[in-house]
Amino acid sequence: MVVVIVATMIGTSFNTVANVRETRMHEVDVSFTPLNKVIASNMDGNVKISTSSYDDITPTITRDANGNPVVAYATQMSVLQQNVTLVYSPDHGSTWQALAAFTSDAGILQYPSLDYVPETKDIALSYMDPSSDYQVTLWRIGDVTDSETYNGIRWGLQDTDNYEEIVTGHVHYIALQFFTCHEMMTGYDIQSCPHLAYWTQDLNQPDPIGGIYFDGQSILKTAPASNLDIATGSDYFYLVMQHYNETTGHNEIALKKTVTNLDELLTQGGGPGGMDKYADIEAMPWQMYVAKEDGYDDIDPSIAASGHNVVVVYMNNNNIYGDWDIMCAYSSDDGETWQYSKVTDIHPGNEEYPAVYMSGSNAYCVYIANGNLYLTKSTDGGATWGEPVQINNVDGKVVAEPRSVDITEAGIVWEDTRDGNKDIYYAQLPAPRLEIGLSGGFGLTVHVENNGQEAAKNVNYDIELSGLVFMGKSTTGTIDELAPGTSQDIKVLAIGIGPVTASVTVGGASATAKGFLLGPLLLGLK
Repeated sequence: MVVVIVATMIGTSFNTVANVRETRMHEVDVSFTPLNKVIASNMDGNVKISTSSYDDITPTITRDANGNPVVAYATQMSVLQQNVTLVYSPDHGSTWQALAAFTSDAGILQYPSLDYVPETKDIALSYMDPSSDYQVTLWRIGDVTDSETYNGIRWGLQDTDNYEEIVTGHVHYIALQFFTCHEMMTGYDIQSCPHLAYWTQDLNQPDPIGGIYFDGQSILKTAPASNLDIATGSDYFYLVMQHYNETTGHNEIALKKTVTNLDELLTQGGGPGGMDKYADIEAMPWQMYVAKEDGYDDIDPSIAASGHNVVVVYMNNNNIYGDWDIMCAYSSDDGETWQYSKVTDIHPGNEEYPAVYMSGSNAYCVYIANGNLYLTKSTDGGATWGEPVQINNVDGKVVAEPRSVDITEAGIVWEDTRDGNKDIYYAQLPAPRLEIGLSGGFGLTVHVENNGQEAAKNVNYDIELSGLVFMGKSTTGTIDELAPGTSQDIKVLAIGIGPVTASVTVGGASATAKGFLLGPLLLGLK
């Protein structure tokens, strides 16, 4: 069943509870066509994974529960027709299949965004449908190869228009939609206003918070906002956006963060004017401009987090040439303090449109320069960056525009014109790729595999068992090195009684499972 929500905003700049309005719902079909056809096979290096004769744009990439890459992109058939296609590889990038084409009666779907939700092992897919009455779409997909597991909603908000960008994230079992539109609720007229929506796996808003919020601009000026991104670490999740400062005439990078602890996040009130202190995008306790310079511009941010490490990469023109460099703001204490480094600054010339992925203290940044796509790596949390390596194998054909490149542990995707029009290409990420399996029996066994292309070194792990646990409640340590194609088991002897939840983080990978502890026996873990 698909539910469409036409909702007024829940949560405003003054009093969340007082401004809740009744939500109207009814059933409606969300259109997509299962495809299930092979589009690429047995190819090394750059792999073309789009097949249309039109321009394919704005690629987004994540992984499925088995660690395989899943990609979505938009196809521009005309100014009045644009759809979204979902493709994936069942074998870590060797072969590719087109799975589904999403369409709309309104005609124009844009800005697809994917995210894997580890706790529920499903994939969240968002995109905008700005010409529709129901402008925002969310899918939660259990198995990308099985259309019966595709569950989605289309919804919209009253007193809003001009829907623009959207990105998808997660915190525990909740999918997050971070987007902009023109907010015109009574007393407001905010162009390109940031909004944040929370959705459970069954496509409801989590109790007891309102679930959909907008930034009323009472604490930090963020509107007009553009170039959005979102990332989740161990204890906090982060929102970044480009903000045009109408007073200075320059752009700056705004950042907001809040907790991942659901007991706090899902608590009503506590913020200024009765707003929800942790869930409301306006009231979040931690807000700042992470990049702001008099007389210069900071634009197009991308953020990644792993554990307590956070990096924000962005474009900056503070140099005598006035061209674009790639800068990095980095933190090792959950964004409490920030330091800055330069990712690349080759003059004259522009380095543009960065995207970043993080695992442990390793950060991987891709960017575009002179029509080529480059990858550079930091092994110290963003403090220093290595020599860039060119990813595309045909020179000068990478498209330099917002959201033309994306990177995650599943690989790198980008727009490329080597065949005439814009196509989507894929390359594996030359990095470790850790995957975790949990099993019970006599204690807990954490099975760690490295299915990537590089050795994983000095990998920290953190294992927590919550419940009535007398021994083995918390275990930490380090794997010195795990070569590609190898695995290692971490065994934890725990003693207790009753239901338990195992939460495991190894490097940038995480897994959660529930079971029953009977003395030293861990039963029914799943």
